[in-house]
Amino acid sequence: MTTWTSKHLVTLGFVGALGACDVADSGSTLLAGLTPPANTALPAVPLKQALMMRGKVTLVPPDGYCIDPESLNQSFALLARCDALGASTGGSGAPVGLMTVSLTRTGNQKQPPTAEEFTAAAGLAAPESAKKHASGVIFRTSGTPPADDLSSTHWRAVSTVGEFTMGAALFGPDGRRAVSAEGAEVLQEMIQRTTDKTKAG
Repeated sequence: MTTWTSKHLVTLGFVGALGACDVADSGSTLLAGLTPPANTALPAVPLKQALMMRGKVTLVPPDGYCIDPESLNQSFALLARCDALGASTGGSGAPVGLMTVSLTRTGNQKQPPTAEEFTAAAGLAAPESAKKHASGVIFRTSGTPPADDLSSTHWRAVSTVGEFTMGAALFGPDGRRAVSAEGAEVLQEMIQRTTDKTKAG
């Protein structure tokens, strides 16, 4: 079970604000004047990759996204555009969105759940636009979003990464790039990068 801290709620709010623009230069415009005073503690630096599951999986975000270090544990991570997480550069060309990634040991199950099995178990709407790939499936569904300014329609993925099953979700504001067909490509990029880096050790 994931505990959402105040930092996570701030991130969600900022993702929503970015969604009002969702253009290539929106990050630099919205971040203007947000540099903290010199005498305040600096936030944790967003990560470009992270070891999970006791070092057996290396999570690598898609272009423009970073990992929120305060959300990270062995089996869960929250990702967003790097500028939404406070990075001074990066993220401005990526679609505005909030991604969650969770990992569990595969065990005796040879294949990850199908899109239909996953949505039924999670209480989500029937899957649409399913795209199978070598290690799993990416699909669109709908369900309660993690914040009011994010669309209930979103992309999900279930994949095998090494000896683990990875579930991921990508949320974005209504009508924006993250909930369009581009969202599936963003998830696919994360899955491929994570799989390749994990295999490479």
